[in-house]
Amino acid sequence: MVVTEQHNRCVPARITIVTPSLNQAAYLERTISSVLDQGYPELEYLVFDGGSTDGSVEILRRYADQIAYWESEQDRGQSHALNKGFERATGELVGWINSDDYYRPGAFAAAAEAFEANPEAEWVCGACRYLNADGSLNMVWHPRLPRGPRSRWAFEPWYVPQASSFWRRSVFERFGGLREDYHFAMDTEFGLRLALAGVLPLILEQELAVRAHQDDAKSTDPSQWIPEEERLRAQHGVGFSRRERLAGFGFRVAERIRMISSQNSR
Repeated sequence: MVVTEQHNRCVPARITIVTPSLNQAAYLERTISSVLDQGYPELEYLVFDGGSTDGSVEILRRYADQIAYWESEQDRGQSHALNKGFERATGELVGWINSDDYYRPGAFAAAAEAFEANPEAEWVCGACRYLNADGSLNMVWHPRLPRGPRSRWAFEPWYVPQASSFWRRSVFERFGGLREDYHFAMDTEFGLRLALAGVLPLILEQELAVRAHQDDAKSTDPSQWIPEEERLRAQHGVGFSRRERLAGFGFRVAERIRMISSQNSR
């Protein structure tokens, strides 16, 4: 594990986990349990509820003695709730898990060990399991580093699963938190912001988290998040030179040709 000196003995690096939530009582306890059941000795768990009226507060009260801090009050949205958590975090390492997702056993230990073995790493990302609404497996996403010209990263846009990501707290101190004018693609914008600044994740093949599809989840409505993805393309694309934009376009065309050729050869 990552270690720090404290009273002349080595202790694991503290991990802060932030959970934003609003009226997710049906899933919240599973998320909380997945955090607490990690058995990680230096855990700071923060939950920011946006004023739920569905029984979420009663769940939080039951776990109050195991949660470092929680609140239930109206906020300006998920990004604002998360930023409040990042500002309060005291852990050397930080992660966030939404209240309808959950961690796989051993996730915190795996992330901490990866940071210890790679002290230059500022961001660690593992694989993420995606489930259908009926609980069946949809896919396991094994993230990969971005390929091709940087302009292509913004055009796609490139991203990795947020639920299985962990960062050093210093990343938030250097680059700020989530943009609160994004409500659906804030994790993609944040990751792209880091990548374009030269901070890329250390990729782990191990599954660290599970995203459970819910029929009423906001991510199921493309009309909600597609406009934000278009906006982040425009936002991050303005800094590229004409040469970089042309290189990105050429890379996309070449990939498209390879894809068509591969399909025709079958």
